[in-house]
Amino acid sequence: MDDSTSDCQLNAGEVDYEFESNEVPEPFSVVDDQFVPKVGMTFTTLEDAENFYRNYAKAAGFSTRVWSTNRKENEIKNQLITCSRERK
Repeated sequence: MDDSTSDCQLNAGEVDYEFESNEVPEPFSVVDDQFVPKVGMTFTTLEDAENFYRNYAKAAGFSTRVWSTNRKENEIKNQLITCSRERK
């Protein structure tokens, strides 16, 4: 995976600040579809995955953190990256 995600462009979304509670507001920003995570994505290294999700989160207007890491014999087997505000 290359660093092309750091060059992603945001398209300003229209936001209506006056809305009823049952209305869904427009997103504050729209991330180009090529930079949005998709089920089944694979990465060569853990660092590539961390960079991809960090850049996506930045472009989408939030931040990420590592929620949990599973290891086997001191080698990372699985790592859960989540929104930094998850479970707060």
